[in-house]
Amino acid sequence: MSISANKERLIYEYLLTIGCCVRCCLRLSGVRSPTFYENPVQSSVTLGYKDDLVSEHVTEVKAKNGCTACLGILNDDAITAAIEKIASEINKQEYDCNTFTCALTIPIAVQLRERSLQINLSQKFEFPDEVIASLKRTVPPIKEVWKWIAFPKIENLTAKMSLPISSTCPFVVDVFLVYSQDEEECKILLTMCGDTFKQRSQQKRKFSNGVFSRKSVETAMISTTDDQFVEHYPCPPTYPTSKASIDLVTCTHASFFIGGRYTKYSRELSQTPWFIGGEKKMETSVQELLCDQILKFVKADAMKFLSSGREDVDVRTLHSGRPFAVELLNPRVTKFTEARLKQLTEEINGSTNLVHIVDNLQVISKDQLKTLKEGEDTKTKTYRALCLCRSRPLPSLDPINNINNLEIIQKTPVRVLHRRPLATRPRTIHSLKASWISSYEMAVLMCDTHDSEMDNHLALDHKLLNQVPDSEIDLFVLDLTTQAGTYVKEFVHGDFGRTKPSVCEILQSEVDIVALDVMSVNLNWP
Repeated sequence: MSISANKERLIYEYLLTIGCCVRCCLRLSGVRSPTFYENPVQSSVTLGYKDDLVSEHVTEVKAKNGCTACLGILNDDAITAAIEKIASEINKQEYDCNTFTCALTIPIAVQLRERSLQINLSQKFEFPDEVIASLKRTVPPIKEVWKWIAFPKIENLTAKMSLPISSTCPFVVDVFLVYSQDEEECKILLTMCGDTFKQRSQQKRKFSNGVFSRKSVETAMISTTDDQFVEHYPCPPTYPTSKASIDLVTCTHASFFIGGRYTKYSRELSQTPWFIGGEKKMETSVQELLCDQILKFVKADAMKFLSSGREDVDVRTLHSGRPFAVELLNPRVTKFTEARLKQLTEEINGSTNLVHIVDNLQVISKDQLKTLKEGEDTKTKTYRALCLCRSRPLPSLDPINNINNLEIIQKTPVRVLHRRPLATRPRTIHSLKASWISSYEMAVLMCDTHDSEMDNHLALDHKLLNQVPDSEIDLFVLDLTTQAGTYVKEFVHGDFGRTKPSVCEILQSEVDIVALDVMSVNLNWP
């Protein structure tokens, strides 16, 4: 059931007398067309709510503090001030996104005042329930009206296009409006809603977001009847003693993701920064070498490094490399051409010989990150291990070479028990191949790279060999493909019997691992 035009005029006139601004008079009368809010006084005449542009009521409201309904949020001066501050912040931050939207946080007291006005109107004009329900559905929220007015002006000042209010936009401007009497007006809820807010006021540590949170007040209003409400809160609401004002404007862009694959050539490089007791143990890390320049390039506030597994400090990653992604938090630069990504890749690769990005970096979607996570359980990895056998006589390697799809059981290794829970995990070794090898051949094979740093890699592996007296060197290379999550080092030496079977057990010999390389991470990425 709709309200007659005459009734709408009576509502409009009454709202003016109780201190509502002209925009709230239109809003609470059920006017939903955005065009009527640009010049609300003229629109009031057009709609037949006023006879002319001069009104003692309008003059009276302008002299008062704010508005009984919106606390001055929809006042021309307040909107203009907000627009200027928002446009300034957007332009200063230099975001390259072509679109924007705004998220308004308004005083909680507005919820109580809106409820009071709805009850007051239904009582004043004796509306039946269906008319009240219809009016509630047609009244546009304060935030929506604010956006109708502000968005076109922000577009002109920033050269960015506002997206429809219901759309998902990656670039959001948060506008926080405050009201000095907000908490004081909400205190009435302590008596109106009984135990709900008393409990929140007594358990401040548990309810760290305050006694009167937006969500808690919304929930309380749903469960409070009109009779209960008017018993504690004035209807109509009193004139505000001050106006709502802008407290803070912040700009945030949704996370942006860049991914690729990296190779790691050093056996003295951790994947992420390594701290013990607050002290950094290594000068740099894979993460820092890759991400510091990416972070600077996109002008992000921070980043998160994500990878498909991780290698130990003393393990290299070769060939196609390890899949990785970087989540960039609140980035300013999000438009990347293929040439720009190539440039960034070349800058990173040219800055270090410890890691290398394979091919070029790529922009990836958030959905693609699932591949990294899902791959933890489904992918396989291929390794090359340099193993040392101390037993005499030397065993035959045939028992290893005749195995396929070996099922093993691994308890959490002793070396990681301090940071991971004790658990027993079944794992599969899909393929195994072993062959005896001389130290020189081992160095060439373990290097397995063809770049200008080959001599450095060879020297590093010879250094590993030189730790073992020549008279004891009996080395073999073990190539294996394993299920993700397999502890390869422990599979070789057995970890005091915590991995069964192990290479030691299969060969019935004392075997240890000298060096390990990741040859491939078998995952479709990026």
